[in-house]
Amino acid sequence: MRRIHDRLIDHPGAWKAADLASKDAYAFDFTRRHRDALDAALVGVRRAGLAIDDIGRAEFPLDAIAADIAAIDGEVRHGRGLVLIRGFPVERYDLDDLETVYWGFGAHFGTAVSQSVLGDRIGHVTDKSGEVASERPYRNANELTLHTDCNEMIAMLSVRTAKHGGESKYASALTVHNEMLRAHPEHLPALYEGFYYHRRGEEPPGAPPCTAHKVPVFSSVEGHVSARYVPGYLQAAAPELGIEFPAALVRAMARFDAIACREDVMITVLLEPGELSLQNNFTVLHGRTRFEDHGEPGRERLLLRLWIDVAEGRPHDPHVAIYETDSIVKREGARPTFEGEAFQEHGMLQSSAADRTREPARD
Repeated sequence: MRRIHDRLIDHPGAWKAADLASKDAYAFDFTRRHRDALDAALVGVRRAGLAIDDIGRAEFPLDAIAADIAAIDGEVRHGRGLVLIRGFPVERYDLDDLETVYWGFGAHFGTAVSQSVLGDRIGHVTDKSGEVASERPYRNANELTLHTDCNEMIAMLSVRTAKHGGESKYASALTVHNEMLRAHPEHLPALYEGFYYHRRGEEPPGAPPCTAHKVPVFSSVEGHVSARYVPGYLQAAAPELGIEFPAALVRAMARFDAIACREDVMITVLLEPGELSLQNNFTVLHGRTRFEDHGEPGRERLLLRLWIDVAEGRPHDPHVAIYETDSIVKREGARPTFEGEAFQEHGMLQSSAADRTREPARD
């Protein structure tokens, strides 16, 4: 059994909804100085004829705003874990240039990695379910309950909003841990033990469909508590492996979800075009409300996503890795879909959302 962190976490990352009651509480506003720096770096990239994959920090210099980038990076990695940048100039560029600028800016925080078998290091978070119904959750319009992604930092840039819905939801996993320790410590052992994860068909060729190790929901290394939580992928592993999902973990996850979705814990915001959220994937849970698009080509809801590996990152249990490299290997001709029976009931994050967020009965 992993050692359970048995003290309340006193840290800026253990925030509640009242601490982030408005965007102003966690926002950084870009000014003309920031936009000019991005423009200048883009001009240099175009003159050099560089493709996105050739661009790193050195190829996209942002010396004029380096101090601001360092402050934002520090807040995401060591502070509250969530920063909203306002005024990213999405209206200034066509999509190709915007992706280049976004990629170059992201390179100052770490290395962007593949997010699916498509090899998409800039993920397009948009509704593709009309093409294939079983697309990964980031490629459909359904609700996403609170969860984490695979890498240490996530960046989401809003380009276009939906006709209705599509608000982002955030909650501090450290606050969930505090509330669990304060009122329901009996559930922590199951969360620290965790369970196997289904890889939803995106494992490398020859690899098993589920992890060979249990992935902890909570883990503590050198006093740093981290979270890794994708409930549908957890629950789908049991039928795939032909074993029973632990009853203690069912109860613990119900309590986890109920706490995370409380009005005093979770915030819900609409990312407007030009707003860029950066979050610590080990300390901040995120989700999304269901959305409806405009139904017109070119007006579809679109966010650009980066999964970012950082240098000298947060100390964490290596067993939180779902994929061998904590990113998903590109496979030619494959799509981020899965039709297996294990996901008939549990595979989509939005399944059982009402049940999982309802306050559970007293144990």
